[in-house]
Amino acid sequence: MTFGSLAKAASLSKASVQAVFGTRETMIEALLTRWMAREAETYQAILGNESSPGARLKAHLKSTQTEETHVSRTASALLATLASSGNASKEIQNWYRVRMDGLDANDRESRQRRLAFLAGEGAFFLRNLVGLEIDDEKWASIFRDIDEMVG
Repeated sequence: MTFGSLAKAASLSKASVQAVFGTRETMIEALLTRWMAREAETYQAILGNESSPGARLKAHLKSTQTEETHVSRTASALLATLASSGNASKEIQNWYRVRMDGLDANDRESRQRRLAFLAGEGAFFLRNLVGLEIDDEKWASIFRDIDEMVG
């Protein structure tokens, strides 16, 4: 993602985009923050009034499964861009910490949830960052398998 590509997509001048964000990393962070806000709305709609660790995991997995492919690929590419420049996104790290509940696993059930979370994220990155071709039917099947793993 460049200032020029964002400017073109937003029908703005490159100078305007540079003036708003200052650095490429700040621009990417802003785009990721926007993605996280949209994803959080989807997650919360799926979660509803539930609050158990299992319900939160299932909402996360469903949100991951149903997100539009082009959106997932863009978010993955933005994360990779930050990582390749040596800049980790503090907001994304925090988002993961909250979503994963710290990955603590003190019993069999919590270990299954942890593995299911990591399996979903692995599938997400294989499809969207690595570019592994997984058609929608197989994608749904993978997430059904993960869902069965946690009951």
